[in-house]
Amino acid sequence: MKSIIKTHITVLITVLFPILFISVLANQTFAQVNGPKITFNETKHNFGKVREGVEVTYQFKFRNEGEKNLVIQKVQASCGCTGASVGDKKEFKKDEAGEIKVTFNTSGRSGVQSKTVSVKSNDPANPVVALLFTCEIISKQSIVTLKKDDISK
Repeated sequence: MKSIIKTHITVLITVLFPILFISVLANQTFAQVNGPKITFNETKHNFGKVREGVEVTYQFKFRNEGEKNLVIQKVQASCGCTGASVGDKKEFKKDEAGEIKVTFNTSGRSGVQSKTVSVKSNDPANPVVALLFTCEIISKQSIVTLKKDDISK
């Protein structure tokens, strides 16, 4: 009796487990191919040289290139000096575009700065996208020694 049960369990494990595993994998692949797909025009931006004390903004543009609606679930900046928002609209149909607005306050900062904004969505293949921006902040004391054309803001 024990040998029959053992044989049945062995058959179940060797036959059903691979079928179940392949089925789960196929469903994930299908969701990635036919689900929402967030695609950004660019994920990095360089503001160049900016004066200390100003606020700079940039819009990272994206598009839903998937078959299902894309939902932006959360947008989070890496620190308190950076603001990030998707606006009032958080759901985007196939081929619909949107933007993530990033604002950076340079007050009290100097030198090269690098900040990130994380965008979480329902894209199964790419659920979190990191947007990066950089700049070089020129302190108020240094502005006198630079040419006016060297500073963008």
